[in-house]
Amino acid sequence: MNLQAPLPTNELARLAALRQYQILDTAPEKVFDDFTFLAAQICRTPIAVISFVDGDRQWFKSKVGVDVDCTPRDVAFCAYTIMQKQPLVVPNALKDSRFADNPLVANAPSIRFYAGAPLITPEGYGIGTLCVIDTVPRDLSLEQQEGLRALSNQVIAQLEMRRNVITVSRTVMQRQQQEAEMRRNIEFIEVIYRRGLDKAHKGDYEAAIVDFSQYLQLKPDGFKAHYQRGLALHRLGDRQGAIADLNMYVTYNPNDAEARYSRGLIRSELGDYNGATADYTKAMSINPDYINNYSSGLLLPQSQNNHQGISLDSVNVASTQPDYQVTIDSNIVTSELTSEYHRATSKSTEALTSHPQNAEDYLNLANNFYKNEEFIQAVENYTHALQLDGNNYRIYLNRGNANYKLKKYGEAIEDYTQTLRMNPESDKAYIGLGNTCSKLKNYDKAIEYYTKALLVNPKNDKVYISRGNARSKLKDYTGAMEDYKKVWANKE
Repeated sequence: MNLQAPLPTNELARLAALRQYQILDTAPEKVFDDFTFLAAQICRTPIAVISFVDGDRQWFKSKVGVDVDCTPRDVAFCAYTIMQKQPLVVPNALKDSRFADNPLVANAPSIRFYAGAPLITPEGYGIGTLCVIDTVPRDLSLEQQEGLRALSNQVIAQLEMRRNVITVSRTVMQRQQQEAEMRRNIEFIEVIYRRGLDKAHKGDYEAAIVDFSQYLQLKPDGFKAHYQRGLALHRLGDRQGAIADLNMYVTYNPNDAEARYSRGLIRSELGDYNGATADYTKAMSINPDYINNYSSGLLLPQSQNNHQGISLDSVNVASTQPDYQVTIDSNIVTSELTSEYHRATSKSTEALTSHPQNAEDYLNLANNFYKNEEFIQAVENYTHALQLDGNNYRIYLNRGNANYKLKKYGEAIEDYTQTLRMNPESDKAYIGLGNTCSKLKNYDKAIEYYTKALLVNPKNDKVYISRGNARSKLKDYTGAMEDYKKVWANKE
């Protein structure tokens, strides 16, 4: 009478352990075929099998001497073998009550002899066997049994290697998925920020403020949006809101000369002249060339009862002019709060009439045209300035910026390159070249220039973002992620 093997008490956990190896129904592999070949040779049997006991079948990963790929579990000798820790040896199946009526004994292949070593996982689950079979009764020596057991250990070792590879692959895949999700999130929120910049550039400040606010909701530590939102609020006349945003930005970026200068302008408009002076002073201590490069000015109130002169490095403020006065590098440019740039342009034009050979006057006029976004006139006056002073790399840099605004990228590249010939440490020139190459979709070259800019000034978060964006265009998401992470790290 055939007796079906009982189920292990841990059957569900055993099946789960088997499936972790993802071995069932896989193609033949030489390493496993070598084990069955050696088992048949050591035990001198015509049949050798590596079998795995599934829920309702035993499946053969490797086999010698048989053609079938699996048999029902209820007739499997191996279903008994997985119930124990030591090899199961059946010298004569006809004389064993468990197998005498088994179809595999009574019919082909007419099994008489069976010896199987259980395949036991490190957790103690019997998932299959390495077994040998003969059609005549016989036995194994102790040496042969030990050889069979040793080979079964090697089968488990191969399975463990397989499981480790699967685990590592799954971990890597999960990490890649997480990084991809992070990249998608970063790209999504950066799109909102860039959309706000584009709207602000077009003068749609209300819509830009909405985008910058949404960006900050998604990324509360995205302090660059505080700066841009502050500028947009200022454009709409909300000076108090602008100051609040710039205060937030400067708290986390205290060495941004541009932000210091922008806040100083707004403070002066609000009558906070001490605060404005402090911001201009800090901006100049961070970058002494900033005010000269951008034709900035120090705004102070004047009255008949309060005349005083304030000297701030190269910025001298006289006391003889009414209303508000701006002096830059000893060249006086006056301005009123209501029409600052136009009045400054007018004064610079007057200066050119009386001093036609003064390169600084052309430079100041060009800077004011630039601020008014009259870039053609700016380029023209920068060119006049260079004709009078061809050794001033800042004029080349500013003309390069104006050419960039006019989308004259070839001329911009020439100006930035000339700047670097005269001042190889100009990070702004490298940034200009990087931005120009990005516009031309030459992202490899853009990355090269951004990298050089960061070698000069490794604390410029905007350059990390620009380089990260260029890398993302080249699908170098790992490099882009590192640049974005660098920005976040600088904020901490």
